Amino acid sequence: MRRILLGLLTVGSVVGITVYATNAFFSDVETSNDNIFTAGNIDLGIDNHSYYNGVPNPGTTWRVDYDISDDPARQFFNFTDVKPGDWGEDTISLHVKDNDSWLCADVKLTSDDENDLVDPEADDGDVTEGDGNGELADRINFYWWADDGDNVFEGDETLLPSGTLGTLAVDQTATVALADSATNIWTGLTGDPLTPDNVRFVAKAWCFGNTTMTPYLQDGGNRQSGPDDRPVVCDGSQENNVTQSDSLTADVSFRAVQSRNNLSFLCNPPAPTPTP
Repeated sequence: MRRILLGLLTVGSVVGITVYATNAFFSDVETSNDNIFTAGNIDLGIDNHSYYNGVPNPGTTWRVDYDISDDPARQFFNFTDVKPGDWGEDTISLHVKDNDSWLCADVKLTSDDENDLVDPEADDGDVTEGDGNGELADRINFYWWADDGDNVFEGDETLLPSGTLGTLAVDQTATVALADSATNIWTGLTGDPLTPDNVRFVAKAWCFGNTTMTPYLQDGGNRQSGPDDRPVVCDGSQENNVTQSDSLTADVSFRAVQSRNNLSFLCNPPAPTPTP
């Protein structure tokens, strides 16, 4: 019996030595702490420099704003007593922060109303009444172009798709590609997004009547004369009374969309093919 116990003690000692030797293997640990994924930012800033009949209009002018809201109001047009021959011009600057972006403009007609069918309208043949039946949206012409910042349409600048808001139904939206995978209105290149803090200008003119939008000579960018010296020539002499008391409202939006990993983005994508 004593011999067996001594044998067991001997085995136990060997086992203990074996365990101790296992804990003494060479080892090393390298740890990378605080690994992070953080989503990037795209922040679009807008400002507007506005003229009404050649005079700066403070009510529709504001400095660059990265968080446009209704307080204070940020409006590209807010004119409540327009007459045939009136015109206006806005130069909108677009600022993208942090990431390259595609840029689209969306214009949505939100109302086109016949507020009162006054006698002069009826005398000139207007028989429609009520919401959605106004004529003003058909008679105010809008013109857009890539501007150099001086608020004037010049000979080396090209008009974008233009027309009246009357081509839209109420609640319908027209979209203009400013920079997407197919076009860039400032550089003329495809696949050329806006880069951060590279300010671009897009101009909008309107005329209550007719204009040929004949370009002025280029005078060297935004350091020279503006619409006060080089106006939009708007002829309202052919207008009659059917627009009296009518009103229209519209929403104007600009969308910035990431370009990285989105190389085929289009502001106006083709309609999907219906599945048979």
